[in-house]
Amino acid sequence: MRFKSFCTAAAAALFIAVAGSSAARADVALPAPNCGTVAGTNCLVFSDFTVYSLALLNLQAGNKNFTPQSPYYVSTSGTDLHNYLVVGTGVSGVAVNNQDLFPSTPGVVDNAYSTPNVAGGGTTNFLMNASTANAQGSAIPNNSINTWDINVSSLLSYLNGGQMGFFFNLNQTNTTTYLNNPEDALGYLAVTLSDSTGVHAPMTFYLNGNNCNGVLGAPNSPNCDPTQGYAQNPANNNGENVILPSPTDQWAYIHGQICASPAGAVVNFGACAQGDKVDQTIDQNLGATPAAFALYSAALQQWLLSGDYDKLSVDMRMAAEDNGYEQLIIAALDVPEPITVMVFGAGLLGLAGLRRRKLKAA
Repeated sequence: MRFKSFCTAAAAALFIAVAGSSAARADVALPAPNCGTVAGTNCLVFSDFTVYSLALLNLQAGNKNFTPQSPYYVSTSGTDLHNYLVVGTGVSGVAVNNQDLFPSTPGVVDNAYSTPNVAGGGTTNFLMNASTANAQGSAIPNNSINTWDINVSSLLSYLNGGQMGFFFNLNQTNTTTYLNNPEDALGYLAVTLSDSTGVHAPMTFYLNGNNCNGVLGAPNSPNCDPTQGYAQNPANNNGENVILPSPTDQWAYIHGQICASPAGAVVNFGACAQGDKVDQTIDQNLGATPAAFALYSAALQQWLLSGDYDKLSVDMRMAAEDNGYEQLIIAALDVPEPITVMVFGAGLLGLAGLRRRKLKAA
């Protein structure tokens, strides 16, 4: 019985390794995560998510300008947008019908939520609720108006062997906000896997500023640093409501610009110092056309493939919005994850050792 269980575990490890690192479909290929802010690193960790700056990846690939020909340019405008699952989008409530991607299985996905338009001035927050929702998937178990939902089977069909990734647009203006720079914003993401049968407890994966304990410029410090978390404080937020789930939750601080060295290390968040002729200011406030950030969670990917869950829900929130048309999409990724191969290799070694012990006993 123990041998059979070990075989099952090893087979599961193989499935995760193959499905997680050998994508049958990939809209975008990202480098293996090596998170931190020193030269040679390419991402930051915000709680359960790895966050890539696509413009910084472009610089690290040897390209000074970020154009549609760049290797990490992801277009999210016009017809290109309709190739993806769209969680939120739209000036003045422009919706995207995600159901068009599943013509033979109606009701398996919510349409995109409408993100705000405040181009006329001022700031606002964004929250998923009845006022921002569009058509809801009628075939989704326990569907909620307060989250964007999709059946896991349909999501896996869309990904077609690729890993699940999110892409986010930043589209701020130069209107003054309560943040350090008018191009900055605040974001929060919670992705929940749930089982309508109740056998498996829900699992939620977060992108927030709660665990920003890294050190800027320190080797082996992959987490966001404390300046990347922003505490909720209505008094400092121009009277805006506290809209995160818990009063102790923190926003992830989204920078419109970062300063990078020629080697691609993060010198500081925000523009380079005036007169700095060595480093380069990287624009992450790229507007409504290209995605600015790629978001990936290896843990979410593995549990998505577990077979334990039948619904995925996304809770996206934003604050300090001074323009609008921010977008969040889901696309198929190819992200090398050596850890999954290592896990499988360890499983094989353990299995071989167990077999040797059984033969010796015989």
